[in-house]
Amino acid sequence: MVTAQTLPAHRRPLLLRQAALGGFEDPGPRSLPAPDPVMRWGRPVLLPMSSVMRAVTTEPVISLTYDDGPNPDQTPALLDVLAERRARATFFVLTDRAEEHPEIVRRALAEGHEVELHGIDHARLTDVSGREAFRRIRLARRRLEGITGRPVRYYRPTYGAIGATAFVGVRALGLQTVIWSAWARDWSEAPAQEVADRVVGALHPGAVVLLHDTTDDAQALRTGPAPTFSRADVTRRVLDGMRAGGYTSVPVGELLRGRTAVRSVTVQRPRIPGRG
Repeated sequence: MVTAQTLPAHRRPLLLRQAALGGFEDPGPRSLPAPDPVMRWGRPVLLPMSSVMRAVTTEPVISLTYDDGPNPDQTPALLDVLAERRARATFFVLTDRAEEHPEIVRRALAEGHEVELHGIDHARLTDVSGREAFRRIRLARRRLEGITGRPVRYYRPTYGAIGATAFVGVRALGLQTVIWSAWARDWSEAPAQEVADRVVGALHPGAVVLLHDTTDDAQALRTGPAPTFSRADVTRRVLDGMRAGGYTSVPVGELLRGRTAVRSVTVQRPRIPGRG
């Protein structure tokens, strides 16, 4: 198996696409692929347009991450479960919602979770120009920092979609873009145990897991009825499965501390109305 520790620094994991590590629900461990010469020679150009997708480690430690909140009907109960199980996570919040429910944001921080940026709202930034996308990210960060009183370090684009210009701008702001290496596909209706099983089956050391603490968004990804399951219930079942496998969850920043990040290059061309 290829590991980051066996590679010189200039060849450490930088992937051309997530498929190199398998699908987000594939079961079992995720071995690192052999170094790609394209990524090696193109590294100076590609690195500023890459996203963290997981950490390299053999330890059973992961990061549960939650998008689209805070939601007053779902997030507090989810926080109760995390506190009960002494698990910590990262919440990628929408600034509009964070300003509506600052008490939830502050509770998450007080209980040891990270609160990071998902955007002002859930608009897809590849539908606007790179300049406008950058403006929105900068504004969203400033507003979120006004609530949390601490610097924002990580950014997750809505739908995981971001154009090249905005990507470079995000790095200029000092932000790291974070996507994921496993997910629950929790934007569609299914039994809570089935949703949790998707996560548990896809767990691997160093995973960044995509979940949601609200059902309000991801309309474009839904293939059926909106979910009715409790986000807290799903998280409880995920944590049960994690415990059986010896896994623990920590915030993204802690997962990456002292570990090599596997990065993915998945820049999308902006889809600007009126253009092809």
